[in-house]
Amino acid sequence: MISLSATTYDPNGVLVLPIRIGNAYQGKRRSTVTATLDGGSAVYDTGYSISDQTFTANMIKPTKAQLLSLQYLVAYYGEIIVCCESGAFRALLEFALSKNSVSISLRLLRRVDS
Repeated sequence: MISLSATTYDPNGVLVLPIRIGNAYQGKRRSTVTATLDGGSAVYDTGYSISDQTFTANMIKPTKAQLLSLQYLVAYYGEIIVCCESGAFRALLEFALSKNSVSISLRLLRRVDS
């Protein structure tokens, strides 16, 4: 289950979807690796940040009401709260409809459950 909701009280700003995040448990460090002339490499590592992660989910045959709720959240809220199996986060919501499937993308900004 995924819950998407507005950051303030809004009876229309909530959507619970019966799907799961495809990549809910992932990790990535902010770093660059540059090849050096001696055949080695130079690594610049700036650490881990939750905001380097983007959750994705797909839903087959979404209802019109679900699509309208997604549009509403994107149109009226710059940030939303997403709750899923790996926690609760503030995120930027994006979605795209293709034939009978909707792809949801959630760029994480910060964790709100700890």
